[in-house]
Amino acid sequence: MTKRLRYVYELLAKRWGFVVGVAMLLTFVLVLYLGKNQSVWFDESYSILLAKRPVGELLALTNVDAHPPLSYLLLKVWGELFGWTELALRSLSALLAVMAVGASALLVRRLYSPRVALAVLPFLVLAPFWLRYGYEIRMYALAGLICVIASLVLLKATALHTSKKWWGVYAVLVALGMYTLYMTLVVWLAHAVWLFMNRKPQTPLYKQPGFLAYVAAVGLFLPQIPVFIYQMLHSALPGVGSAMTLNKLISIFGMLVVYKPDWQIGGWLSLALFIVTVLFGVLYATVIHSKKYRSGLLFVTVLVVVPLIFYTLTSLPPREPIFIERYMAHIALFVAMLIGLTAVLGWLAGRRRVAVVFSVGVLALSGFGVYHLSTVGNLNFERMQLPMTREIRAELPCSSNTQVVADDPYTYIDSVYYLHDCNLVFYSKDDVAFEGGYAMLHGSDRRLGLANDLSARTVVHLYWANIDKTFTVPDSYRLVSSKTYDQQVVEIYTRR
Repeated sequence: MTKRLRYVYELLAKRWGFVVGVAMLLTFVLVLYLGKNQSVWFDESYSILLAKRPVGELLALTNVDAHPPLSYLLLKVWGELFGWTELALRSLSALLAVMAVGASALLVRRLYSPRVALAVLPFLVLAPFWLRYGYEIRMYALAGLICVIASLVLLKATALHTSKKWWGVYAVLVALGMYTLYMTLVVWLAHAVWLFMNRKPQTPLYKQPGFLAYVAAVGLFLPQIPVFIYQMLHSALPGVGSAMTLNKLISIFGMLVVYKPDWQIGGWLSLALFIVTVLFGVLYATVIHSKKYRSGLLFVTVLVVVPLIFYTLTSLPPREPIFIERYMAHIALFVAMLIGLTAVLGWLAGRRRVAVVFSVGVLALSGFGVYHLSTVGNLNFERMQLPMTREIRAELPCSSNTQVVADDPYTYIDSVYYLHDCNLVFYSKDDVAFEGGYAMLHGSDRRLGLANDLSARTVVHLYWANIDKTFTVPDSYRLVSSKTYDQQVVEIYTRR
């Protein structure tokens, strides 16, 4: 490093708080830019519909779905304060996401120093998977923020062994995490493993402050436990999860670094990812053998590895796999932190050329990942569908003489945010059961049970090209136009 560059770096390190603030602001702008052209899709629309319900209904509906209520309650308060526009709702997630980036910088500073935190910052800002869920109108940004802050508080609590206050704060954060996203459990398991690795052997386990903190957290979570058990026994996500295989691990790595699953990664990109993986191994081995830098790196490593082990073990037969890529969202910043720390500490440990090549390679790949994210947006990798309902609404004529029929409850919830003023109904032969993500449609007056009940002059049929249709427009209507938006099909019929 030249004297001039060293001077600039030292100057920035002294003002690292200001630099982190600027980085957070830039991240906020980047997140909103990435999200501004993305249609609200099923999961987000579900969150909005739920948040608009009275609190009692909201709690009842979450009790029969897959996730706890805290994020929906926060979204409700935010929407009532700032409105229900896309910008307002995405701003909440973006704000939480950039706060998590700032908290991550504080965590690195706690582990090492402001200079190391400053050097790791670019890896945090350019984490494409985190940016993707930074604009999602869901619970992942909040869950990630809670997990990072809890990790920081845990370090504070273990440094001050006699401080009950910090252990109490930690217990509250663990409970809040569980009220936000059940899968934050993997982070609390990682913390427990780390505490066990650093326990005092002479003190019985039940007297360890960490153990008592977990007991307190369980006590705070106690009101939700019956609901949690019910949701685990009556999964609302049948067939959606996948097993944690070697291919899935490769896919996760690709998604975290370049926002591409394994089947989208070609030859050159595979080579680039292989090279940075080898360089990571070289640098990690160097750092982990250094007593000076080992402890902090092990802490972050545990935060990454334990969740992967948990997802693997819970995918083993005869259990039905529960893993979905987005369940790595609240872990994404820890992965970026691990990569950044390995690069920076590798430099400090003497592997300077390798660290430079690795850093440039990873940041270039991450930059490509951010660009790729901007092109694919809200592509649903489980259903291989790119929601484009906003574009459909811009071209769809809505009037009192037009009836818009969503092919099924999923399509209705996916479309209703934009088509709520278009006389939108959904087709379902039978009433929707009061369970899962469709529970809010139970007993709905928007259900169309018989095709012959249609009376409008014009009928618009919405369905997905890659999913079998459930609704057939009666012969009394003739097709006048059909247009496909990625996988979304819009057919317009008029009465004969």
